[in-house]
Amino acid sequence: MPIFSQALINYNPKYLIVDKIGRTKMADSPLSNLQNKINQYKTELLIILFAAIPTSLFILIAWIEGDFSVLDHSYWIGIIFYNLVLVFGIWFAHTKRVLKISERILYVGIVITLILYTAFRDIVFTGDITQGVIEGARVLWEGKNPYVVAEIPHAVPNIPGEFRLGTYAYLPVDLISYSIFLGGLKLLFSPFTTLSPFPLPGINEMGILVTNLGLMCVSIYLLKDILEINWKKAAVLGSFLFLILIWNNVCLAQTFFIAGWYFHKRKQTNWVVFFWSLSMLSKYFAGIFIVAYLVEYLRKQEWLEVIVKSMIAGVLSILVSLPFGILEVLNSTVFFYNTEERILDGSFGGSIFSEAILYFNLEDIIWLFTVVGFSIILIVAILIKDLFQRLVITSCLALFVITGISAQFLTLIILILVLAGQILLFDGQKQYRAADEYTQTSL
Repeated sequence: MPIFSQALINYNPKYLIVDKIGRTKMADSPLSNLQNKINQYKTELLIILFAAIPTSLFILIAWIEGDFSVLDHSYWIGIIFYNLVLVFGIWFAHTKRVLKISERILYVGIVITLILYTAFRDIVFTGDITQGVIEGARVLWEGKNPYVVAEIPHAVPNIPGEFRLGTYAYLPVDLISYSIFLGGLKLLFSPFTTLSPFPLPGINEMGILVTNLGLMCVSIYLLKDILEINWKKAAVLGSFLFLILIWNNVCLAQTFFIAGWYFHKRKQTNWVVFFWSLSMLSKYFAGIFIVAYLVEYLRKQEWLEVIVKSMIAGVLSILVSLPFGILEVLNSTVFFYNTEERILDGSFGGSIFSEAILYFNLEDIIWLFTVVGFSIILIVAILIKDLFQRLVITSCLALFVITGISAQFLTLIILILVLAGQILLFDGQKQYRAADEYTQTSL
């Protein structure tokens, strides 16, 4: 048989083969296997290298200058990881891939998280986020306005463990929800307080933990339905996404965000905007999802839908803010996050752009950086046709723009990558890719 008519001839079943044009090469050797794996991820490696170079140079300059006031050595790893994830997310959406996470990886992540919590149990729930939520709930239950009275702890820049007092820095849905949860737990367990040798859930750290675990259980139920996976896989995925920040109030915004996807799969779009609005009114970053969602109707010139959905977000924002004073809420939350005080207070593993503002002492133009950045993101959102790409790319770009502690929103980006490519989109067709393989091999 002529060699040119053969697809493949094995001279050695383990190492040597001859291809259809008669070239002899190695096959199945460890070196060739490694080379094949590298070739499969060549693009990813180039992107990581591209993102790592400027980030590493930035850190190197800070180290040479000896000025770690804005780039403390304790979180340079967080900055690198944060920026790499954002670049990866943009590339991931651009190539229209669907994220599949191995159960084994999730188990490892859960175990590592629990080990870290055990090792640092004395500091996990003592940060200003947790303490701020607790004190905000206490102040509200005392009948005072947390957006007016300066009784909420905030971290002091460059002095770990020190707090100063200010107004509540989180949005009204966050305040109302956690006040209801923590106050309810206090009423529920108050009869047993004197009988128990351990602290019971209430307006305290234990109340935050129990509340967030409850939110995790709700999200697991929703994830099971959204992704059409079994309880085990939903529990593993949900536990991984929530245990990372189980001490953080981002759990509330994350739950509302998942609830929005739950209704999106059922094409109940008004409920999507309602729950994403609640998410936005817990963490204002989630507002970028609503914008990306409304652009879909703008592109289709469905003006009535745009008006209705905009009114849902707008009216809800007014209703939850009005009891506390709309201007007071804006000054204490949204505007406060773009002040020099908050940037210095909250700088931790943020984007290279926001950290650069601190490094070059450009705090006075933070507002300009934010306005220009989000204007560009809006233009990008309008130009992108695909909903999945629009959601991921605009949210990743927003995390480059948002100043302060923005690394806490990375789990939301992971959620988008997991959910957005798996559920029903506006064209009414399922976007599952290799659904059978997905269910068998990954979450």
